[in-house]
Amino acid sequence: MSESIAEILEKQLKKHLGEAVPTHAVYNINAALELSEILETKGFFFQLKDLCPKSQNETQWRAIFLKDGEKFSADDPQSSVAICMAAVDAMTNQ
Repeated sequence: MSESIAEILEKQLKKHLGEAVPTHAVYNINAALELSEILETKGFFFQLKDLCPKSQNETQWRAIFLKDGEKFSADDPQSSVAICMAAVDAMTNQ
């Protein structure tokens, strides 16, 4: 059985941050926002955009981390997943 995207993201977050990763960051927006605050203490600027602001049926979010002129972003229907994906990208490639 293969791992889900959420499980893979959780493993990658723990690899980079260890026990500092907020519990259930992939599933919970409040925990994901705590994660963004952790990255902000490491010098990243964070932004979350609603890509479907007028839609009542669709959701799509873009999470962006910026540091030293580099942009790390991810899109997903779940805001917490977008934040975690962008955070992993930022920590992996910074």
